[in-house]
Amino acid sequence: MNTLAHPDHNCISKTVLFSQLPQEELAMINQQITYVEYAPGEVVFDVEDDSDRLLLVHQGKLKISQTSSDGKEQTLYFLNEGDINGEESLITGAKHAVTCVAITKSFICEIRRSDFLELTKRQPNIGISLAISVAEKIQKLQAQQATLLNGSVEERLLAFLKKTAEESNSLTFNLPMSKKELAAYLGTIPATLSRNLSKLEEKQIISSSIKGKIVLNITKIDNP
Repeated sequence: MNTLAHPDHNCISKTVLFSQLPQEELAMINQQITYVEYAPGEVVFDVEDDSDRLLLVHQGKLKISQTSSDGKEQTLYFLNEGDINGEESLITGAKHAVTCVAITKSFICEIRRSDFLELTKRQPNIGISLAISVAEKIQKLQAQQATLLNGSVEERLLAFLKKTAEESNSLTFNLPMSKKELAAYLGTIPATLSRNLSKLEEKQIISSSIKGKIVLNITKIDNP
């Protein structure tokens, strides 16, 4: 973790949570943030850490995961540019129940809980936006769970690759995690994941999957 000089840009303006605030309010909040750089693989917060800050992703990609009682890690979702995290604990003051790790070099704007609660007094609509953000995150997790229960491994894999391409804004991208982690995320085992990657290559839906780099053939996806 490396705390940087206060940025000249208004990094919070990228988040939906603050999008409706007037410029003078945004400028005031921007003076209260801490701008932090995290290296790839660095833990941003861990289970049972105090949740005393709201995180806003300015640049980078982070992974939110939890560990089961038998020690297996399960990836829950990813944070990308413009995403926020810590809403639930920010409201309740509870400790973190998940782990957050930087996948790439990431730059985070952090707002202290006390400053955020003071903001909600001045701007009550922020509380509504926060509740919507929590609801959307729950819906996202429910949709992911439904996909894991209903689709085949190939369907789940293809849906994941399409979503990653959308988030990357490119049909060529690196997998955001190891194949072992991806297998766990998709509810399968590495050998089955490898077989399904090979199937997608045979169908020419994937042009390449060497060293974690994926090239999607969108024409084959739309017209298999």
